[in-house]
Amino acid sequence: MTQILDWRPDPGEVIEFEPATDRAPVPHDVPASYFQRSHMQSAAAHRAAGRRQSPWVAMVFDLPGRADTDALAAAWQGLVRRHEAFHTWYEPEDDDLTGFRLPPGSVTVRPSHVGDFTSTDDLRAYLHRRLDERTATTSWPGLLAGVVRRDTTSTVYFAIDHAYTDGHSLALLFDELRTRYDAALGGAPVDLAPAHGYLDCNRRERERSAALTADAPELAAWSEFLAVGDGGFPHFPVELGNDAGELLPGTRLHYPVLTGAQARAFRAYCGRHGGGFGAGAFAALALAQWEFTGNDVYRVLTAVSTRAYPRLLHTHGWLVNLVPLLFRLPSSPTLAGAIAAAQQGFQKARAGYDVPVHRALELLLTEGDVPAIPPMASYLDGRTAPGSADYLRADTRLLTGPDNASGVSMWFNWFPDRADLVVSMPDTPQAAAGVPKYLDRVREIMLTASGGPGVRGPGQLPT
Repeated sequence: MTQILDWRPDPGEVIEFEPATDRAPVPHDVPASYFQRSHMQSAAAHRAAGRRQSPWVAMVFDLPGRADTDALAAAWQGLVRRHEAFHTWYEPEDDDLTGFRLPPGSVTVRPSHVGDFTSTDDLRAYLHRRLDERTATTSWPGLLAGVVRRDTTSTVYFAIDHAYTDGHSLALLFDELRTRYDAALGGAPVDLAPAHGYLDCNRRERERSAALTADAPELAAWSEFLAVGDGGFPHFPVELGNDAGELLPGTRLHYPVLTGAQARAFRAYCGRHGGGFGAGAFAALALAQWEFTGNDVYRVLTAVSTRAYPRLLHTHGWLVNLVPLLFRLPSSPTLAGAIAAAQQGFQKARAGYDVPVHRALELLLTEGDVPAIPPMASYLDGRTAPGSADYLRADTRLLTGPDNASGVSMWFNWFPDRADLVVSMPDTPQAAAGVPKYLDRVREIMLTASGGPGVRGPGQLPT
């Protein structure tokens, strides 16, 4: 996970792949999801204020040699036609969002030569501007695909408005695009089953959510989460210099936490104590919080997939929710005891995967109590994603625009060669001083449990 301002692409010849259609879009009546609506309303506010924004998420990866642009165009065309996220969209109309769709077979993709770049900074600036422009549009296509061609290695890039994609979707794109590209190079057909669309997920979400009330059993975990302590959302264990909770310019930290071998050892340790890798990571966060603050109740929003059925595993869309994770440390806190508590807390939170966070907060909080970007902690096991064994060799990256943050968000990612932690936080002196100290302690706890060179302390007593 890399901010575009930290990305250093080698220069080369830039080719973009332009989608087109000869058909007029047709309205559809499926409402946008809660995440889509919130995201698009925020984008509209930025446009109205004349602020530059980067509402996209992107993926970049390398192909060997000088890429064949006709084969890549064919690969993109097949992908865009197969997945609903690339030929359906929403446009703002007054205060509402109107859905549109195109017949997928009407979409064609052709390569378009942009020019040669000899400077990394100029290339990155161009791509950043183009990504912002294309994904901030309120009409189709809100996406940009291209390739930087070089004699030895070519870099493919793709970005779409976050409203239509998530990390799982981008992993699918990495694998499918390479499969289609290799087939096009060899003149072979690609036999992929039709992919289930995201609009059915939107429709089901809206139908379920409409029946919820503040006292619904489905909101019990949320009510308990919001009632703890001072109520509302938890404070981060160190000072962030943002007492007002404003959305500030953000900065990003990247922590290598464990090697591949250490991650497997940590997972084995967690398994012996009643949990998985994710429970161990949350337990380490909770133990470090207790050491820093004395607070033995850990609360955080955590990301879960809403792909509840096998047919959704190949769907492109923003099929993610935030659920309320809450657990209490044992009376004599140790990592071993905390893992079981974290596992139980996560299972309870995960049971409400289909209660949209925005709907829960709409029912339980006043508007002024809801942060623009709720701080969260995510755990993802990316080792089994299609093509994940090639991530390192292909220099695969998830790109985002410049961060904004009111609190601290964290992403634990487990890949075949390592487990790492990416952190987004307000760009303030207080956060810069305190957050790394807390994260260093979390890493020490996990390292010690894995048998690595951690530093033992009162909150980590691995057995």
